[in-house]
Amino acid sequence: MKKNNFLIGLMGLLLSFFTFQSFAQSKAKLSIGDPAPAIKFSKWLKGSKFETFDPNQLYVMEFWATWCGPCKQAMPHMTELQKQYKGKVTFVGVNVWERIPKDQSYTTAVPAVEKFVKGNDANMGYTVIVDDKDQFMGNNWLRAAGQNGIPASFIVKNKEIIWIGHPGQLDAVIPKVLDNTFDVKSFKEESDNAAERARAADEARMAIFNPIQEAIMAKDPQKAIRLMDEVVAKDSSYITMMSLMKFKVLLTDVDEKQAIAFAPQFQQIYKTAPSLILGEVYKAENLSKETYLWAADNFGSTSEVTNPLIFDALATCYAKAGYYKKASDNQTKALELAEKVLKEGAMVGTIMDYTVEEYRKKLSEYNGKIGERN
Repeated sequence: MKKNNFLIGLMGLLLSFFTFQSFAQSKAKLSIGDPAPAIKFSKWLKGSKFETFDPNQLYVMEFWATWCGPCKQAMPHMTELQKQYKGKVTFVGVNVWERIPKDQSYTTAVPAVEKFVKGNDANMGYTVIVDDKDQFMGNNWLRAAGQNGIPASFIVKNKEIIWIGHPGQLDAVIPKVLDNTFDVKSFKEESDNAAERARAADEARMAIFNPIQEAIMAKDPQKAIRLMDEVVAKDSSYITMMSLMKFKVLLTDVDEKQAIAFAPQFQQIYKTAPSLILGEVYKAENLSKETYLWAADNFGSTSEVTNPLIFDALATCYAKAGYYKKASDNQTKALELAEKVLKEGAMVGTIMDYTVEEYRKKLSEYNGKIGERN
């Protein structure tokens, strides 16, 4: 259902523009059997601090980001594994690839990541660090190993990388590593082949996205849009992503009215486009009240919505448009659903205690302004 795909769509939006900002291939190469790269961090958030790998200890380095849904879903199980293998395996959650302002140190991300970790403390019962100022961990571990997506886990034994994969596979791999039955040689061949395929795909994506990125950075949105259209003309599989990018560029760098005029075309291409459009507009600042109102109304019926993020986004748009009664109505639903999923333990890492408190404060604010406009 399109309304409940909002979270997936929004994460896709964040991912696409994160990649858009940071698309660069690592010159280093990391393979199975290689010495584990150094551990570098901007802040050590949880767990006993160590500078090097102990050859007598097994380590799982698990890479994640606050925007990554699958990463958050894996956290409770990672916590259970840390309890299960206490004293035998040290699990380290390595935060990477948060969206940061261009040309700024990764330390910019620390406050938000620290807030997330504190709010999700019960589901992160293991060591947690944040990548260093130059994103050493993301580049010299993930990118170097051909890992262009997260979550991704590395097992370190005797100071060497012996396994790389999805954390969902750890249950099957760790026991074999501990009892010395894991076939490193066989896995290395498989892993190296997969990494080469990933690097080739990465190069192909860079050839597509880098020119668009450069045009936007050069404040030439018309060139960026032309390049997007050329990409779609060559390969229609990119039409959804390019349409989303085009809407974003039109909205923030060209003209809001042109973005709204383009929306019907986008929505014809992709059924969940109203969710993506809402996700883009509600977090934007300094748009016209008419645009915020249009994005909220454009979303359509909420009769099947069970995701509090949707109602929060709608409330935000209505509030920015000055429609505080509608903002209050939607924020009330957001708060009710957030309290429900928090109690049920659902939406781990997305809805937390502080999320509910933030929703409560917003509702109070909107209620206090209802008389200003309805």
